[in-house]
Amino acid sequence: MRKILVLNNDLDLGGGQKSLIEFLAFLDSLNSCEVDLLVWQKNGPLQKKLPKKVNIIFQEYSVTLKSIKTEKNKKKRFKLLFQYLKFAFFAKVFGKSWFFYSKIKKKYDIVISYSHSGYPPFFAIDRASAAKKFMWYHHGVYSLSGKKKELDGKYFVKYDKIVAVSSSNKIVLKDSFPELEDKLIVIPNIINASSIIALSNEPFQGMHKDANIYNFVTVSRFSKEKGLDLAVSIASELKMRGLQFKWYFVGDGELFSAINDLAKKMNVTDVCVFVGSKENPYPYFKNAELYIQTTYVEAHPITISEALILKKMIVTTDLPATREVLQDGKLGLLCAAEPTVFAENILKLLHSEVMQKKLKIAVEKNIIDNEISHNKIKELLKI
Repeated sequence: MRKILVLNNDLDLGGGQKSLIEFLAFLDSLNSCEVDLLVWQKNGPLQKKLPKKVNIIFQEYSVTLKSIKTEKNKKKRFKLLFQYLKFAFFAKVFGKSWFFYSKIKKKYDIVISYSHSGYPPFFAIDRASAAKKFMWYHHGVYSLSGKKKELDGKYFVKYDKIVAVSSSNKIVLKDSFPELEDKLIVIPNIINASSIIALSNEPFQGMHKDANIYNFVTVSRFSKEKGLDLAVSIASELKMRGLQFKWYFVGDGELFSAINDLAKKMNVTDVCVFVGSKENPYPYFKNAELYIQTTYVEAHPITISEALILKKMIVTTDLPATREVLQDGKLGLLCAAEPTVFAENILKLLHSEVMQKKLKIAVEKNIIDNEISHNKIKELLKI
């Protein structure tokens, strides 16, 4: 049995986290691995989706000054203060806050940082022991500079291999860190098609049903790079042009309130429905005429792959990763990140039976297969 440690920040409802669950499920299915998962968040919504044989280990984030001040027990307060000062010492003096955490005593054959950000990529190198170490990279751009980029470079080069989740993703890393070229490989995220189809068929009453009104859906984290400000502007443009529609936004994040406020400011709250996070977003996919994604940045757009599994027509931003998944526009419409361009493409598609038929035939024939990913993972991990 190969002993494997996998590290990730959390088990929230994100694309990277969903791909982690499928990755762990695949390892579990091989019956040749003993897998520990180390995360910094307890009771994440996807925790219950973990394979039963995966042993989960929790780390805790450092305490805050606020939590110290509100602690009434003097002994506990002193203990929390000591932890805070210890963390601050490693963070400010050494610039390596992860040294706050003790080394893991258990020896592993393989350590995998399934995240390129936060503690995992550094903790995996400095606080865990293994013969081989790998890192997954899930972001569509590399935007750090100065000392932060220098730190990443020093640590990324220590990995035996770095896994990019798409070819375009690999190019991003190679351009930012040319010295890593020989360490970079591509393994697409694993996507469980049968599970997605089954979940999409669950009883559902969450969407407006009217033959005269189109239903659109976007499933996304509410963060700057996901372009939900662009989506609201597109909604405004479509409304101004007289289209009858409801656009459902499934997800949550730091910009949830800001995007809601923007929708009010642009007078589109009657057509934009913000439903929040859903553990099962797939009935929304199934019951929509269009899946729309307005993201500014993508590495491997899992939600677009999910929309393809559910045979949806797709309109999305033209990015290297979306172009790769949609086969240069064969499987969906690719748009410049401008409200008028999106609106014109959406209207053109909805008003053209010929375009719809061509797109639906291509999507229907498309098959998403995990065999390549499975084989590459087995090859990488020597399983």
